[in-house]
Amino acid sequence: MLNLDRPCPYIVSKIHKGINIYLKEKIMKRIATFAMAAAICLSLLSGCGNSGSTSAPAASSGTASSAATNGSDWPNKTVTLLCGFGAGGSSDLGVRSLATALGKQTGASFIVQNVTGANGWMAWAQLLQSDADGYTIALVNTPSLFTDYLDPQQGHTETMDNFDFICNHVTDYGMLVCKTGTYSDMGDFMKAAESNGGVTVGDVGANGNKHIATIQLGDANPKATLTAVHQSGWSDNYAALLGGTLDAVSCTYGDIASVLADGNLQILCVFTDERLEQLPDVPTCSETGYGDVVSAPSRGYMLPQGVDAATKAKIEEVFAAAIADTDHQADMKTLGLTVNYVGGQDYINMLKGQEQQIIDLKPELGWK
Repeated sequence: MLNLDRPCPYIVSKIHKGINIYLKEKIMKRIATFAMAAAICLSLLSGCGNSGSTSAPAASSGTASSAATNGSDWPNKTVTLLCGFGAGGSSDLGVRSLATALGKQTGASFIVQNVTGANGWMAWAQLLQSDADGYTIALVNTPSLFTDYLDPQQGHTETMDNFDFICNHVTDYGMLVCKTGTYSDMGDFMKAAESNGGVTVGDVGANGNKHIATIQLGDANPKATLTAVHQSGWSDNYAALLGGTLDAVSCTYGDIASVLADGNLQILCVFTDERLEQLPDVPTCSETGYGDVVSAPSRGYMLPQGVDAATKAKIEEVFAAAIADTDHQADMKTLGLTVNYVGGQDYINMLKGQEQQIIDLKPELGWK
């Protein structure tokens, strides 16, 4: 095909230049004629379509069709799942299990990237800086998401409104554990907490659900001294507990399920309303007489704001199918993680309710 804007270098004579000019003029006239004919046809079609209707439905249909095309090929490259907590913890293990299920559903590669620090906010800050194309997704741990921006000392300007949420995946349950043989029971532990400078209790970040459980336990027992020690993940807490540098750890069942059989851990109580089905012989904190402490954190997934609607719809569909996958469900049960899928507006309502619970705790947490 001739390039009419840039003549071939071999054509150097005036005759050939004249031919090029002639051809260009002829083609431009044909284009103009075609454009005029197309405009007439469109005008006629528009006149017919306006009878008894408006142009809005046509525009809406065109937008939906375009959005469907934009989202239909997700994922066509590797998807990164950000986990704000360390490798080996229940958060990390749950994400890795789901990554396998997501790959099974799509045939694409899902990789887990651990970005630890700031109680999850290092990962969430990275998510906010990522492209809003659906290829960077973050695990969201609540109430950790809320506690940092509700705490005025943290200086966060971002809130949950800066993110776009996909679905809930897991509801975990809190508990207090020690190294086997350190304390005979919860009463023995609290006796130590009330003497000799108190005890140390590990968690995975200031103002996270595990730290809040320790705060609530301390509030319920004002004579006790419970010094919180913040670690980057369960593996650090476990090592410190076995090494004797921590007296106890506030954790979740998902954290410890895979190591319970080793016999190194003793569960002092669970932070639940009722005993756990998995641990029927372990009392609740309330049953031990040391306070009605309840901790049931949840974990879901979120995107940065701005992902187009069709891509998000595809992501939601794939996540729902992956979470429902029987192999994934069995794997999560082995890990001790309780799957609790909540999607759509129900998930948003669930998050807002959890946020309000932390707002209600502000006086207890010393936040103005």
